[in-house]
Amino acid sequence: MVRGVTTGRGWRTAFASSIGTSHQKNGTVCQDAGGCRVVKAADGMEVLVAAVSDGAGTAKRSDIGSALAVESFLERFAEAVARAPDLKAIDRDFVDAWFDDIRDAIGARAARDGAEPNDYACTLLGAVVGPDTAAYVQIGDGAIVVSSDEASGYSWIFWPQHGEYANSTYFITQDGAERVLQFEIQPAMDEIAIFSDGIERLVLDMAAKTVHGPAFQPIFEWLASTEPDHSGAPSPGLAAYLGSDHVNRRTDDDKTLVMATRALPLEKISVL
Repeated sequence: MVRGVTTGRGWRTAFASSIGTSHQKNGTVCQDAGGCRVVKAADGMEVLVAAVSDGAGTAKRSDIGSALAVESFLERFAEAVARAPDLKAIDRDFVDAWFDDIRDAIGARAARDGAEPNDYACTLLGAVVGPDTAAYVQIGDGAIVVSSDEASGYSWIFWPQHGEYANSTYFITQDGAERVLQFEIQPAMDEIAIFSDGIERLVLDMAAKTVHGPAFQPIFEWLASTEPDHSGAPSPGLAAYLGSDHVNRRTDDDKTLVMATRALPLEKISVL
């Protein structure tokens, strides 16, 4: 069960991507993208808009596809928040229309580049979190994790979409992708992490289908103690963590992580 909002505090956010060691060895670029924005809605309330996309390793231009997908999600869903801060503008029809548009945009980019849409294959995980309500969208692997009443303190929204074969998943550009696009509205919460499949096995128990809380708690505690950063720039500290030997010993894939919290830092909680 997702835990309801407990503070009226502003969002603290951080995001970063780090190239996988296998990509470094092969001389390929990082194919992940991620980002987040804190939008001031018409009523003055803060709404978080965040997204992560993982470009398909076998697709020649998937780094472009993932960047297009993230930017499109951030732009379109921020516009929806401006129209209706309570997120009522974000329903299944809205999500389906956006999905059609991003597929068209990738198709148009492919035509300009003399390429095929599948050359830009990528996943997409997105979240919009208002004062009381949150909307989640996902196609592909990776996951969205939020604070909850689970034993670990965290739960996932959608389990990573792994395809029929090992190391396979679903992508925005594939035929019939709209049939596996997931969308859900839930009560809002105070902590959220969105990540690509590069760190799935570091933070999820794949057999038990649970979240490994200790992997997130120290980062959320650090983030809660920071000042709000709405610059839109990646976090150097989070990038250093994702690129560390500790992480790279356990995964050789690209890694992207977006984290946000409006929970009180521990020292303030202890005073209450």
